[in-house]
Amino acid sequence: MGFFCFRSKADIAPARALKTHQAEPPNRELSGQGPYIVVVFGRTGAGISSLVNLIVGSTVAQCHADTRPCTQKTTGHQASFAGKQFCVYDIPGFGGVSSESETIKSIQSLERERGIDVLLYCMRKARPTMVPDILHEARRVVPSGVPIVAVVTELERVEGSMESWWTTPSEAGKLANGQALENMGMSFDQHACVTTLPFEDAVHHNTFSERRKQSQEAVRGILLERCRGVKRKPGSPLR
Repeated sequence: MGFFCFRSKADIAPARALKTHQAEPPNRELSGQGPYIVVVFGRTGAGISSLVNLIVGSTVAQCHADTRPCTQKTTGHQASFAGKQFCVYDIPGFGGVSSESETIKSIQSLERERGIDVLLYCMRKARPTMVPDILHEARRVVPSGVPIVAVVTELERVEGSMESWWTTPSEAGKLANGQALENMGMSFDQHACVTTLPFEDAVHHNTFSERRKQSQEAVRGILLERCRGVKRKPGSPLR
């Protein structure tokens, strides 16, 4: 299939962002010089496209304020920060236009053709977006050691810091939310608790604007930490 990574200008309006994309030929990373590959997946409505936009720094992926499906096909978007190049793939959420098995096939194809450096499991704080089976399948189809990071969204209104959600008792019991995920069989290499509110929705609200900035820094920081050295080739073990 050939997965492309689209380049867009930062800080431009959503309607124009999609028109300025230019395709970059796939498989440049075979030489070890291409961008790091980041794949964002999760249930429809969890905020996958919004998370992609947050990472890239502009509105490259269409998204809705509700839980309707946004992404119809796997699409890569180029991102550059802190002197590193990334291609961030937006996979259609399962439970919408895509099934769980189709999500896993997309991850498997991306690993085979591009070599995945980081997987981001995007979930809302609501339990239905947390699906252990697909996490286990995702681990099965990528080489051992490829990090899978939980990104919990929709935390712009949480009391205290967004990060505190991970250690706050869950709605279903006395266990902290992070521990509750562990007990469900959902173990991650790292996590980030964030908001993915669009820039235009956060810019006029001081708290939301600051939390959006913190969220971008948190997720980008994890990617910078996890993506070091020469780009891993498809199918090769982790460095």
